[in-house]
This record gives sequence, C-alpha cells and structure tokens, in this order.
Amino acid sequence: MLFELAYPGLCALALWRRAMRRPTPAGPMFAFRAVRGRMRRQELNVLTALNPEWGAMLALHRFERMTPDTAQEAPDARTAGCLAERRFGPENGPRVLLLHGWNARSAMMTPLALALAASGARVILPDLPGEGCNPARPMSFSAKARILAAQYRDEDIDTVIGHSAGGLIAAQVIEAGLTAARLVTICAPYSMETLLRAYLCRISAPIAVTDALLSRAARREGRPPHEIGPELFARMGSRLMVIHARRDWQVRLSEAEDICSIAPAARALVLDACNHHSILDDPRLFEGIVCFALPETTRHPASAHVGTPPTPPARSAPPRGGPPC
Repeated sequence: MLFELAYPGLCALALWRRAMRRPTPAGPMFAFRAVRGRMRRQELNVLTALNPEWGAMLALHRFERMTPDTAQEAPDARTAGCLAERRFGPENGPRVLLLHGWNARSAMMTPLALALAASGARVILPDLPGEGCNPARPMSFSAKARILAAQYRDEDIDTVIGHSAGGLIAAQVIEAGLTAARLVTICAPYSMETLLRAYLCRISAPIAVTDALLSRAARREGRPPHEIGPELFARMGSRLMVIHARRDWQVRLSEAEDICSIAPAARALVLDACNHHSILDDPRLFEGIVCFALPETTRHPASAHVGTPPTPPARSAPPRGGPPC
C-alpha cells in the first residue's frame, strides 16, 4: 500500500538521479526493492499495533499472493481444463503428478520430469493454480489442492511428487480426493504451521502476528495448521518417501526427520552435497524416485541400472518447528 502510493515519486527520483548522473550504487531496481521491503514491514507493524488480527490478515494475504520474481515461460505449455501444464513420457506409462513449490516455477521441476519420463513414466507437470501461466490470484493451499484434485481425479495418478511447499499441497491434493498409490516429498515442511512460522520469521513479522495468523488459518481451514500435512503423512506409511537435502537452509533437515518420526514405515533419503534447489538436478534424486515410484516391469531399459537408494544416516527427532530466526 505505502509502496504503491510512493512508487510514482520513486520513479521520478530515479529519473532525476539518472539525469544528474547519480545512479543508485546497486541499480534503481535494487533500491526500489529495498524501499518496498521497508515500507511493507512498516505497514505490518502499524496494523499489528492497531489490531493483531489486521496484521494477520495482511500477512496471510501476502503469503497467498506471492509469485516468483521471474514469470514462468513455458512455450510448450498447454491448457488442460483450467490449468496450464506440460506432459512428458509415454502415454501408457505410470502417471506421475509433479508439483512445484510456493513462490517457485514449474520449470524448476523439468529435469526431474524428463528423468522420470526417460524411465517410462507419464509425467504431468502443471503450474499451480494462481501461479505461472495460470491467471494470477491469491488463494490458500487447500484451494489450490482442491483445484488440482478436481483436474486430475480421472487421470489414474500413481504417484504425486511435491517439492518444498508443493509437498504440503500434494498431501492436501490426496486428502481432497485424488487417489494415488504413493507420495514423495522433496525438501518439504513438516506442517502448514512450520511453513507459516518460517514465512513470518523471514518477513520479520511482529510476534503478535503469529498467534493471530495461526488462529485465523485454523478457523478458515477447519483444523489447526499443525495438523495439515502430518495427518496425511502418517496415513501414507510405507507408501510415503521423504527426500531431503542435508544442506537445505530454507526447509531444515529436522522437518524431514519429524515427518519420518510420525511415519516410521516411510522410506527416507538424505542427499549430501546439495541444497533446497540443486537437489532437483541431482541424479541420486532421480534414481531414488524411480526405484520407489516405478515398478521394475514398467521401467525403460535405460533405467535398468538404477539401484537401491543409499541408506541415510540414523535420524534423531528434534522438537518440531520451523527454521530458527
């Protein structure tokens, strides 16, 4: 709000500095982002001081309307139903639904989609509702999940794979009625609560906002945020595979350990020497998912060399929670 009101003046100031040959050291856009960040924090602080519920409304609205800085460019995407998507692999292969994360792009998942397709899977890679090539609009994760479940309910999906917050959305897609034999999470948060707490930490939200936002989310969803994710993970049992990068600082390894603590029959895979994003290009990720999700009888010969994924080291189960501030 404040930034939008100040934007014309900031543009005029940038033009004046350029005319006076006094450019911003890191470029005008960097300055705009810095000013915008400070103004957004001030807005949240002022609203929270007046009423924590107002601050929670603003914080939740911003969380649900965030989109990546760079627009998704997928020239080969097609619109099926109400969603833009791309498909890879043989038409008669086991169907895999691949979901990208919050504030991300489906293009990040292309290497994994191609690897699974090369192993014989029919991979469906949509842009999440309200994101990418789809009409941009804010919506809750549960709303995104209901749209995805309705879109792909008749596709006979075998496996749903979600990266980062896409793992939570994948769980809610199954809860919304999509029948899938297996679920794979990649660097996913333990619950909606841990994700929201991490987001509030990231934006330096006032402490009073946290309880108000969690209460607001619970009223809207009909259950507390700490149950969104774990309830489905526990029910999946051995049909769940939990994959995480040891160097992930966006979603800490402890969140994967917490998922495994409530689903001890789940298969776990911890990968060294990669992080939250580079794991999506790691051949060990491809091999682990192929072994778990694709029956040997359906794999293409090119994937016959794939073996059992490495066994992760022993896990501990620290207290549940998001990344420390």
